[in-house]
Amino acid sequence: MHHKTVPGLVATYRVQLREGVDLDAVRARIPWLRDLGISHIYLSPLFSAASGSTHGYDVTDPNQVDPLLGGDEAFRALSDAAREAGLGIILDIVPNHMAFTPQNPYLADIMRHGSESRYAALFDIDWQRGPLHFPVLDATPADLLAAGQLAFSGGADDPLLRIYDKAFPLRVTALTDQLASGKDLDQATLEPLLSEQHWRVGHWRESGDKIVHRRFFNITDLIGVRQEDPEVFELTHRWIVAQVRAGRVQGLRVDHIDGLARPLAYLRQLREAAGFIPIWVEKIVKEGECLPHGWPVEGMSGYEFMAPVTQFLTPAVGVAALRRAAGRHLPSDYAAEVRSVRRTMLSTVFVPELDRVTDTAMEALAGNQTEAPAVRAAIIQLAMHWPVYRSYSADAVPPGSRCAQALEGARGDPLPSEMLGPVFSLLSASDDALARAFAVRFEQLTGALTAKSEEDTVFFRAVAYLPFCEVGGEPDLLPIDRQTFVARMCARAAATPCALNGLSTHDTKRSADARAAIIALAHLPWLGERLYDAAAQWAEDRRVAVGWGTYAVQCALMMLHQDEAEARIGEHIAKAMREAKTESSHEQPDLDAEASVTQLTHSLMTALRENELWSQGERRAFLRIWEDLILAQAALQITAPGVPDIYQGTEMVAVALTDPDNRRPVDWEGMAAGSSPFDARKLALTRDLLARRRADAELFAMGSYRLEEIEGGWRVHRAWQNREVTIDISVPALASPPLSDAVEAHSNITEGASHGQ
Repeated sequence: MHHKTVPGLVATYRVQLREGVDLDAVRARIPWLRDLGISHIYLSPLFSAASGSTHGYDVTDPNQVDPLLGGDEAFRALSDAAREAGLGIILDIVPNHMAFTPQNPYLADIMRHGSESRYAALFDIDWQRGPLHFPVLDATPADLLAAGQLAFSGGADDPLLRIYDKAFPLRVTALTDQLASGKDLDQATLEPLLSEQHWRVGHWRESGDKIVHRRFFNITDLIGVRQEDPEVFELTHRWIVAQVRAGRVQGLRVDHIDGLARPLAYLRQLREAAGFIPIWVEKIVKEGECLPHGWPVEGMSGYEFMAPVTQFLTPAVGVAALRRAAGRHLPSDYAAEVRSVRRTMLSTVFVPELDRVTDTAMEALAGNQTEAPAVRAAIIQLAMHWPVYRSYSADAVPPGSRCAQALEGARGDPLPSEMLGPVFSLLSASDDALARAFAVRFEQLTGALTAKSEEDTVFFRAVAYLPFCEVGGEPDLLPIDRQTFVARMCARAAATPCALNGLSTHDTKRSADARAAIIALAHLPWLGERLYDAAAQWAEDRRVAVGWGTYAVQCALMMLHQDEAEARIGEHIAKAMREAKTESSHEQPDLDAEASVTQLTHSLMTALRENELWSQGERRAFLRIWEDLILAQAALQITAPGVPDIYQGTEMVAVALTDPDNRRPVDWEGMAAGSSPFDARKLALTRDLLARRRADAELFAMGSYRLEEIEGGWRVHRAWQNREVTIDISVPALASPPLSDAVEAHSNITEGASHGQ
């Protein structure tokens, strides 16, 4: 790791740009953020992005602040205002990919000049497979020409083909010269014009086997960037490095580190260029997995903090009861479900990636084409069993024991490939360039495959207990006790003391406060079982798959008191069902099935609001525990080792579902004006604890961590040298009946006693 502590780093605050929020809007909120007690404003990507972008990860120019956000002038104004307020700026940078669109000036040059473009080395394109392919049409080019939706434009030096609202650069040829001189583009010239390009267009439903660029996951609209090339790094980081060296940026968050060919080499180059500012990587690890040794970073962006907090707050008896109630309607073997989904994904959405991995393996093995089916089968079987998002054999880190278990699991398949051993051995052949090339392709595939199969599919099927179906978690996790939680926090602090403590992000499936509702239900297991059974019966009565009843009642509980709940639930249920890919999908949505589950959720929520499914006493107990848990997890986040990362708006109660719901603009004016009494209590707790961190930053950064049980809660001990802070946290998990008081935090600083780390 890079270094132990970062002076001045107290807490970060994530702000989502776009959707009406520009850099001037963030600047206007600096007084609020300063008074909250954070030290760094953490911005979502601010670079020029594809038109209509709602998130900014589809970058078109990494060296330009998006004019829609205010451009460089607005960024400088924000940086100056932040500095005056004593705050730093953290940028979310996107090295792995850019937008695959003609609006991308680097890609536009490649579209015009092909592999001879001065930017040809920038992107991960396999020209041997054919020209670039854009599956963007909803009709044939001839039909679009006839309808006036396809036309020639531009001049002799910059000929363009306008398709819908986009301008596709054309090669300069004799034909484009004729068109620029006034020749009509008609059906006779359309086909020759298209056939001479370095790119092709096709129907949006076409098979992905024509894709020749590395994608981000299975998103064709994003193209992989070759950061393994030092010149590419220099080109794509020019503005970022300039801002760091000018003192306008005080931290970096690296998006999707696992997509890069050489993560370690990239991070070393970034560290050398950026100096000693903190760097965090977005990475998801499995339980018990850590960052690779030697990465020059402060740690991860916080997903690995969420699961232990949820596991700690979850009662074992309660989650067992909920799983028992839901068990007959949901997948019974999570691992088997994941393997099945992975196999399906590899034969459908990841065909282009599997083709490239297979070709690379064949080259490395010097095999003949008769072995290709067995090599492909071996890759599929290994990927189905791969236990982590990514191993790092491409960085000369041999596969560990977990990966060796994947080989044994693959050998246990009904028809194991005879090429399993040779293919697996390539991951350990670090001295062989062809083997390393295979390792890169395989590891880029496993990361994407794991994310799409688990987070974006099975997490919406194995839904007995939604708090565990979260980024960084798994549906079959088990609760942990206080000692285990403390041990994990201390181990994390020893390795990465400045890792971010995240509870909610722009990528979480549900916000922390939403998850807390179902954790509260687990503290009332008899009620949970009854609600699950009722939801199953209601689903059967409405001819809805019973598993969706389990999902619906949890959504209804989370959204019980939310504004615009009905509309938000409708949008969320549609996405959840399409992600699950059982009754509906993004490619073939079943609007009737989605409407049925949405209506079921609305009906359950109405029944809960009108106390038809529980008594008033049960409802009061549930709400009391829910509120206590909301505050308890916030207190754990701020007092535990690591750097608290407050997601926008979560300093007050913030119940949000999967994106786009969790990326809605924050009602800053409403927050400043004050909301409910409970909002005020959460805000006061957050401000109080952040103030204590700021008052003794060294103690919280370097101090030891203990969590002891007291009546009705826990006592946090943070100690460093001759100082100690104790903070009491009241929680329902240790009180029966449920606590009537909310979380209260108070500290006692003792001078003179020495406390070791």
